[in-house]
Formats: sequence, structure tokens, C-alpha cells
Amino acid sequence: MAELGHVTLILTLMVAAYACVASLLGSMRGMASLVDSAVYGLYTTPLLLVVATISLIYAFVTRDFSVRYVAENSDLAMPKMYTWVAFYAGNAGSMLYITFILALLVVGVLYYLRKNLREISGYTATILSLMLGFFVFVLVFYANPFDKLPVTPPDGQGINPLLVHLGMFFHPPMQMAGLISVVAPFSIVMGTVMAGKSGSDIWVEHGRTWGLVSWLVLTIGLMLGSWWAYTILGWGGYWAWDPVENSALMPWLVMTAFVHTVVIQRQRGMFRTWNLVLAIMAFSLAQVGMFLNRGGPVPSVHSFAESAMGWTFLVFMAITLFGSVVILVLKSSKQDNAGKLESLLSREAAFLFNNLLLLAIAFITLWGTIFPLIADLLNNETVSVGPPFYNRMNGPLILCLLVLMAIAPMLPWRQARFGQIWSMLRAPVALALAVSCVLVIAGVRLPLAVVSFGIISLVIGSVLQEWVRGVIVRHQRGESFGKAFVRLVLSNRSRYGGYIVHIGIMLLAIGATGSSFYATQEDFSLAPGESVSMGNYTMRYVSLDSEEYGNRLEEEALFDVTRGGHHIGDMKPVRAFYPGHNVGATKAAIWSTPLEDFYIVPSRFDEDGRGVFRVHIFPLVWWMWASGPVLVLGTLVAISPRRSAHDRSEESQTV
Repeated sequence: MAELGHVTLILTLMVAAYACVASLLGSMRGMASLVDSAVYGLYTTPLLLVVATISLIYAFVTRDFSVRYVAENSDLAMPKMYTWVAFYAGNAGSMLYITFILALLVVGVLYYLRKNLREISGYTATILSLMLGFFVFVLVFYANPFDKLPVTPPDGQGINPLLVHLGMFFHPPMQMAGLISVVAPFSIVMGTVMAGKSGSDIWVEHGRTWGLVSWLVLTIGLMLGSWWAYTILGWGGYWAWDPVENSALMPWLVMTAFVHTVVIQRQRGMFRTWNLVLAIMAFSLAQVGMFLNRGGPVPSVHSFAESAMGWTFLVFMAITLFGSVVILVLKSSKQDNAGKLESLLSREAAFLFNNLLLLAIAFITLWGTIFPLIADLLNNETVSVGPPFYNRMNGPLILCLLVLMAIAPMLPWRQARFGQIWSMLRAPVALALAVSCVLVIAGVRLPLAVVSFGIISLVIGSVLQEWVRGVIVRHQRGESFGKAFVRLVLSNRSRYGGYIVHIGIMLLAIGATGSSFYATQEDFSLAPGESVSMGNYTMRYVSLDSEEYGNRLEEEALFDVTRGGHHIGDMKPVRAFYPGHNVGATKAAIWSTPLEDFYIVPSRFDEDGRGVFRVHIFPLVWWMWASGPVLVLGTLVAISPRRSAHDRSEESQTV
């Protein structure tokens, strides 16, 4: 099976190389049949890569340790349910997974374009086949998952213990899929430029759709990564500005800017060149993310072992960035914007400021991420950039961004008057002030916390005001309130889907604000039978159970926990030690409510059963996880197709 997998990789490389040349020549010379042959060839690549994927999974399931990658990432003690995790646990397997997802994207984008925007599909196929060819080339020559060992070992080295977690079935594949998915809007943009159509807006709706798809996958990957860090890493947090966390955040920020300003281009014919540049920037940052993930020299708890593959990605990023800029300069039409920025008090200007803030956050994050590498190269010194830098630099920008989220959607096109703005913001401002006053009376004294909750209330108030106004208007026409709300959302899915996303972002902000400003932490050394109190909680250490498995010693503590004198249940934090890796892994015990999380994680256990435990109370963190489904729902609403010409007409009038 390993040999079959290797052969399919070579065949995929040959198909991608042919498709790249044939689609380019066919597009340049107007030979539709040549372009068709290239596209039909690309349609076969997912099938070829399915065979390669099944071959590698089969090697894991049968414990074929003659395959180097299987021996390095599994062992006899690994439960077979973790075969999927082991599949992408190392560089070679994760590269195969990314390449398979890329092949699916290639087919999806080309099939979509040939139905909706055929005139750019040939050049788009050139870009996509070039990208696919690069990834398969790396697999064949740098990271072949089917390489054989000269001598078959009796057992493998085992999977990284930190990956033995439910979240690993979803977080890494979603984050890797999110990074590579940025190629979809990028290829549509570059295909438009190469076809000489960049002076028009024919690509905008399609670029926005695929931009939202990419944004959604990146969002889910980031949320799942935060949840994994919170539950398994044991440091009691969900975001530490780790380089690999940042690798997905940076393209997410630029894609957020992109999906906002393409709306301006669609409605007003503005920001044409700007949107092309944003797509190029997003893909370049996604490639930086893959460089960091593939073993770049920046240390991270998430990244793979340092390897030459990371530098291969960096070189390819430089080539694609340079090539994209050259093509944009040489091939793009003169960008005659249909509209001009008439006033700083307008929706267009607010969206532009939104873009500038998002890009500032992205490039501050990029600088903090790569600064240790620069310091090492230039001064041969090891430095680290921690959360205080990011919080101090990005925190004020994020607050400004939240304020814009409240104001921008309510501003009219072209120009607004101060009286109009005050009329629209009066109710949301009143809500924000009321919430701030209530918090101060309730004992919230930190100024930044009060300001943050006030701004969150401002955004929620502005969204609710828009919904209430729209529902009332429809109700006055005879619709019930429920029907009026549903039809309001469906009449302008782009706008109201965006509002749902904004509500999701505010839920996330509530969790981040509460847990950042008011989290508490204490360390306790307890023997079985001892009790300790923290806040309103009392925890009694009941017992310690130990069990040896083939590859680890697992110790589980049992706590009886009460809150305010009421029993809330038993909590069982776990610590496992893996001798083969000389590493420990923890699983926190978490009691979660919308008000706060009570969080116990073991640090160590002595032979007599005494343990050291770190205990946290995280206010409002539950709302972070609640935001995930809301973000997904809002994005799906915004992506969903409009049903009729009447819907499109109504949307154009109200967006």
C-alpha cells in the first residue's frame, strides 16, 4: 500500500504540472479545449490523493512500522481511534492532508467558476495547479510519508502525548484547512488580473463568497485551538499569542478586512486595487503560517520539529508574493473607481478605518512573531515576545475596532451629518452608559473593564436597534413578529448575517474581558482527605487513582466540590506521564456556567498521594465557547445564496 501511495503522489504531480502549462497556454491563446483538458485533469487529483490518504491510514491501522512516518508517529499502545490524529501528527502526514484539502478546493473553485465566471477560470486553474504542484512536489521530494526504513523496528516511537485529546480530531485539520483555503479568493483575484478583468467588478461577488468560506474555516480552527489549549495544556488559558496561534490569526484578520471592503466595491465600485492587494496579503500571511507550522525556527508548543521544509515554504512565499505584485502591476487595468470617498463621515470611510485597524493588528502580531527570528539572525541572541507586548500594542486597537463595529453599519453611504449619527447612536450609547453605571455600582472598578463592557454594550445595542426597527416596519405591514424577523434577515442576508457575526464577536469579547481582568489563581498542596477554600468554592481532595498503560502512567484525582455550601459535583483532574517521550500531559477538570468556570489542573503527585494543584476561577469564559456557533450561523447566513431578483434588489437598497 505504501508503494501505491507513493505512485499516486507522482501521478498527481504530473497532472498538476500538465494542468499548469496547458491552462496558461490555452488561456493566452484562446484554446478552450486545452483549458478544458487542464481542468478535467485537475478534477482527478482528489481521487489520486484519496488513494494516497487511504494508503497511509492503512499503514497506521496495520502498524506497518517499516514506513518511517508510521514508526515516528505511532506505537503498538496507541488506540486505533487516534489513527486519524497520528495521520497529521507530523510534517509529512499533515502535508498530505493539506494537499488533499487543496485538491478539493481546486475542484470546488473551478467547478464554481466554470458555472458562474468562466472567462477567468483558465487563469485561475493556472494559479491553483501551480499551488497544488508545489505541495505535491514537497511531498515527493522533501516529506514523503511513504519513505521506508532500512530496518523495521518492533514498535514505533508513539504519538505526541499532547495530541491525545478529543480536540485534536478537529482543531489541527480545521486550522490547516483554514490556512490553505485562503488560496481560493487569492486564485480568483489573480485569475481576474491575469485575464485583464481587474478594472471591472465581475469577480467581487464570487471572491466574497470564497473569502467568507475561508474566513469561516479559519474562525472554527482558531476557536477549536483555544478550546484545546484551555482544556489540555494545563496552563489555565485559551490564548497566549503563541506563534502558531498567530499564524492563523494574521490571515484571519486580513480576510476580515477583505470581506468588508469587497462589499464597498460591490455597492460603490471603490477600493478595487485595495481589495486585490488584500487578497495577496492574506495568502502571503497564510504561507507565513504554514512556514511556522512546518518547522520554522520560531519556537511553539504547536509546531513540528524544525526542518528544511519550513524554509522551502518561506522561499515559495517570497516567489509568489513577488510574482503576484509583478502581475498586478503589469496586467491590472487602470482602476477607475466608480465612486470616490466623499466624506470621512460615511460608511465607506468607516470600513476603510476598519481595514486599517485590522491590518495594524495583523502586522503588529507579525512583528512580534518574527522578531525572535530576526534577533537571532542579526545579533545571535535568544529573545521571546510574550503576551504583555501583544496586549499592550493590540489592546487599544481592538477597542477602537469594536467601537467601529457599532458605528460603521449604521452610517449612510457617501456622507452623514453629525445629527444623523447622534440620532442613530442615541439609544445604543444610552445602553452602554447604563451598563457601565450598573457595573460600577456592582463593584467593577477597573476602568478598562468598564470601558470594554461599555463598548460591547454599544455594539450589541446598535445591532439590536437595527433588528428592532426592521421588524417593526415589517410588522406594521401585517407580518407577525417572528415572520418579520426571519424575512428581514433573508431579505438582506449579507447585512444581517454580518450582524449575527458581530453578536458572536461580542460574546467572545465578553468572555475575553471577564476572564482577562477578573481571573484568579492559587496553588495548593493537598493530601487525600484535606480541604481548601477559594472564593465561594470548597474543594475536598478525596482520593488518587493510578493506572499504568502500555505507554503511560495515568493519575486521576477525585475532588468533592461545593459552591456556597451546595454540592456541585465531583471533579477529576488527570495527569499522565509518558516515559518514552519524557513528557507529562494534563487534563483539567472544569465546572462551567455562564457566570464563571472553576478549573482544577494537577501539577504533580507524590508517592504518598499528596498533590500540587493549580486552581483558577475564570469569570464569563463560557461566553467565548458560546460565540462559536453564533459565528458559524452568521457566516452561513451571509454566504447563503439570495433566492430571487427581488431579494437582490431589496439587498442593494438596504445594505
